[in-house]
Amino acid sequence: MAKENADRSKRIFVIFLVVFIDLLGFGIIIPLLPTFSQNVLNMSETTIGLAAGIFSLMQFVFSPLWGRLSDIYGRKPIIVFSLAGNVLSYIALGLVFSGVFKSVAVLFIARAMAGFFSANIGAAMAYISDITDKKDRSKGMGIIGASFGLGFVFGPFLGGVLAQRFSYGVPVFLSAFLSLVSLILAMIILKESLPYELRKKSGFGNFNIVAGLNKMKHALQHPNVGFLIVLFFIITFSVANIYSTFQLYAESSSGFSFNIEQISYVFAYMGLIGAVVQGWAIRPLVKVFDERKLLIWGNVIMAIGLGAIPFSHHSIPLLLLSLLLLGVGNGLNQPMTLSLVSKFTGPDEQGGILGINQSLSSLARFFGPAWGGLVYERIGFAAPFLTGAIFMIGGTFLSFKLLHDKFNVKN
Repeated sequence: MAKENADRSKRIFVIFLVVFIDLLGFGIIIPLLPTFSQNVLNMSETTIGLAAGIFSLMQFVFSPLWGRLSDIYGRKPIIVFSLAGNVLSYIALGLVFSGVFKSVAVLFIARAMAGFFSANIGAAMAYISDITDKKDRSKGMGIIGASFGLGFVFGPFLGGVLAQRFSYGVPVFLSAFLSLVSLILAMIILKESLPYELRKKSGFGNFNIVAGLNKMKHALQHPNVGFLIVLFFIITFSVANIYSTFQLYAESSSGFSFNIEQISYVFAYMGLIGAVVQGWAIRPLVKVFDERKLLIWGNVIMAIGLGAIPFSHHSIPLLLLSLLLLGVGNGLNQPMTLSLVSKFTGPDEQGGILGINQSLSSLARFFGPAWGGLVYERIGFAAPFLTGAIFMIGGTFLSFKLLHDKFNVKN
């Protein structure tokens, strides 16, 4: 038993590393992409937004396919294949960022490849589910959540510092190397978690895009959680608005004339706020306050933080206060929405509903940067932040529906 537990702990640690390195690599690109695209490739803000969002679009399109493949062939082959694809996509991206190929087309292809091969997170979650019992499953998923948080804190920080002190290509090639290390660990240490007899033998016979769209329609029409899925989309869209534009604003004369390293410190600050709220503040808060009201207040605080950012120009304390509000609000409303979705769905439909919610959030992470880049170029630097705040005000009004007595989770 002790040997079995040690083996399970080792495999969970490798899964932690796989997801952490994946999110670290994703985070490393966040401060680099807009700055490099504008200053070196002379891309417009609209095109930068599309380049930032194409990763999530490919993720939205292909995640169901990877999920199906992992049910047929097992988890390990999908994890290994996606990590190998990550190595190739980061090498292609590194060749662009290092100046070997100063090509917008190659940049888009590399980002699309990264999104296409981003199957390892879903497969990693399925792997954790396979090797843990119900009692330990939340702990295992918590480890996945921790790797997300750490990746988003250290990724942008590392990317900005290395790009400023060395070159744009160095942090991207570091991402390729880390993915290679993760690939080797997965190949050597991970054992297949899905027994052969449990794998689906029907191949793609039941994989039906129309059926998938009908399931999405059914989820959106669900009487208890349909509006929460829409709300989660709005929240994700609103914060993704600034993925491709905050850096452009912060380094411009309208903002703070920051260099890329200084921008990376700001992203690390934002990531730490989210980690503190979700890691330490939520648990005591839900013991005192109604989750529904925490969600509503999170929406209000996030809207204020987003709307205040363009008015903070040349005032670093005001910028930090705005980002604090944004981080606190987003740190509250995202987990509260997911928690309420899980509480308002039955155990037989929970997995499907949460999967559709996650899939639509990937779509929001495409539309958000695309919209942000478009309005930044066509209207002005303040537009992504102000429109994001307006969407969040709409989301706040939508969340008032939760005050109806039938949504009282204590009933």
